[in-house]
Amino acid sequence: MARIEQILGLDYSLHNRKIPIYYSLMAINATLRHLRCFTTVASDGSFTQAAKRLFITQSSLTAAIQQLEQALGLKLFDRTTRRVTLTREGSSFVPVAERLLNEFDAALADVRAVAERQRGHVSIAAAPSVVALILAPAITRFSVAYPNISVALSDGGAERVQQCLLASEADFGITSRWADDPGLDFRPLIHDRFGLVCRRDHPLGRAKTRINWKKLQGERYIGLAADTGIRTMLQATPGLPAMLRSPHFEVSSTGSLHAMVNAGLGVSVLPALAANLKPLDQLAFRQLTGPSLEREICVITRRGRALSPAAQSMLNVIAETLQSQQLPAGARLAGSLLR
Repeated sequence: MARIEQILGLDYSLHNRKIPIYYSLMAINATLRHLRCFTTVASDGSFTQAAKRLFITQSSLTAAIQQLEQALGLKLFDRTTRRVTLTREGSSFVPVAERLLNEFDAALADVRAVAERQRGHVSIAAAPSVVALILAPAITRFSVAYPNISVALSDGGAERVQQCLLASEADFGITSRWADDPGLDFRPLIHDRFGLVCRRDHPLGRAKTRINWKKLQGERYIGLAADTGIRTMLQATPGLPAMLRSPHFEVSSTGSLHAMVNAGLGVSVLPALAANLKPLDQLAFRQLTGPSLEREICVITRRGRALSPAAQSMLNVIAETLQSQQLPAGARLAGSLLR
């Protein structure tokens, strides 16, 4: 027994390994094939029967055992013309070899389970409106199809979503483009039209048709914070009222925006998806013209990095969900939908 311990660098109570057995066996050129041959012969007590079980010739099996013994520098079997028995060192090596094979088989099973979407984890960063109107129903459908895949979901402004992707804190993001980045890929998912958000009893809220941007002049404007894609896009679009670049009131969330507009403190401008986010859907939403302005909701991924099978499955379910549900007026699917 001391000989095996010395060669493999292991502490044999057979469970307390001083160093990983994988590296020890690799160092002595013992392969998994050698171990399977060894454990099968040890179990059957016969080279003939073991060869049949392994679907190899007896001469190949004998050669494999000889190679293993040569690599270890010790004898594993005592062989006579009538029987095959384990040596003392061979008997000590059996549970180690079996454990290594079991661990390897279990590792392969885990990888296969991930590949077959039986297990895994998906992390998503997205805009709040995307979470509420798109991801919530998609994740409901996904959890039925893939009950053993866990999902982590975080919402935030477009800047925060892109930062999550760059820091590898999410598999993919779904939001509008905050800024171009050479490390990210953007795939269009939804075109989302901007409109006026105001109280239903506001004069502009009672309008039956689309409203020109010029009609907003003179209104107190309540805008979102600068880390949002909405604010970035409004400030970068020429020809819009100057009030949009310097809000009278600035808020960091759509919940606060609703409270301010509902209190009669002013009006706001939002894309259709955000305007339909509760409780904003209690307010009036009127699409704006002159110009007609849309934001592009994108699936954002790290450039050059493949998605895991679980993350790709989630994107497929998102596409299926979008194709089966009705989007709010002013929002429409991009033609390339995740292709």
